[in-house]
Amino acid sequence: MGKASNGRMLLGSLALLAMIWGVLGWFDLESQAEAGFDTDTQQQVIHVQLQSPAAEAGLMAGDQILQIAGYAAEDARSLVRLARMKSGDTRLFTVLRDGVEQEIAITYAPLSAANLALQRATAIMGFCFLLFPLLALFRVSNATTRMLAVTGIGLSLAFLQGPFVGDAGIRAMTAAISTLFVLFGIAAMLQFLLMFPNWRPFLNKSWARSAIYLPAFSLWLLLAWRLLFSPPASAALNMLTGLLVGIVVGAYLLLALFRILRNYSQTDSPQRKRLGLNLMLWGTVIGLLPATLALLVATFSPHSVLPGQDYYFMSLALIPLTWARSASRL
Repeated sequence: MGKASNGRMLLGSLALLAMIWGVLGWFDLESQAEAGFDTDTQQQVIHVQLQSPAAEAGLMAGDQILQIAGYAAEDARSLVRLARMKSGDTRLFTVLRDGVEQEIAITYAPLSAANLALQRATAIMGFCFLLFPLLALFRVSNATTRMLAVTGIGLSLAFLQGPFVGDAGIRAMTAAISTLFVLFGIAAMLQFLLMFPNWRPFLNKSWARSAIYLPAFSLWLLLAWRLLFSPPASAALNMLTGLLVGIVVGAYLLLALFRILRNYSQTDSPQRKRLGLNLMLWGTVIGLLPATLALLVATFSPHSVLPGQDYYFMSLALIPLTWARSASRL
């Protein structure tokens, strides 16, 4: 009983810190400024928002960014130390267009109403991942709900954006810590599904937890190295990082989906009804479909835009909601 109580208190404290971080970030959104364009891993502009500062300055999709404020686009160490842009500040970009270098001065503007709404929706999603598992933990405190709470805290930080930190070193440190929590949460999600609704013999193996968490930790070492030491952000390094993130995170998600389907098939009708596994299954499927569709479109056809595509990720809220509901019935 004491161990369970201590675990619940520790997780509650971590959740409170994540909540404070997210709330501070919520209020910080009003002070953010934007240029209104997106680039790929090779610093090529792939999208310029209509009527954005970048569009008004003449930046175009297809432009290759060579320098930002006089620093090479690959010079991550210098760029990460640049001051935060405020509304009205101007930054000079050197771009390559049709083989000719051009300089484009972009004057930043406050977040547009659409982007501000999107940022707030993202934060709400983070609060959903944080609070629903926490409610399950305080309703029924056991190993399963504790693991679900760990999952929720970690995944919430993938959506919650904290306040801006002026010091570049502290900013890099907080980003590295946040990334560790996110990856740990993704791995914990797989462990949760190996515990719920029935304990799987795989977890009894001495190397089981190493197998679950080592890939996430190895990926974190790479990301932390980039965040803390700011090596040159070459196109090759950016592509390698993106590839490894996709492989590791994708593998965890596919294994998690497999476990959900496997767990469902291995339970009988009375257990499914008692634990609400039907709702958990459909909540997962319906939660993933729109977000997966938006991700596929953004990956394979970045110039295509589906109606309301930016908000498809909101369906993910069904996952922590239905998982917490089922876990609290165990």
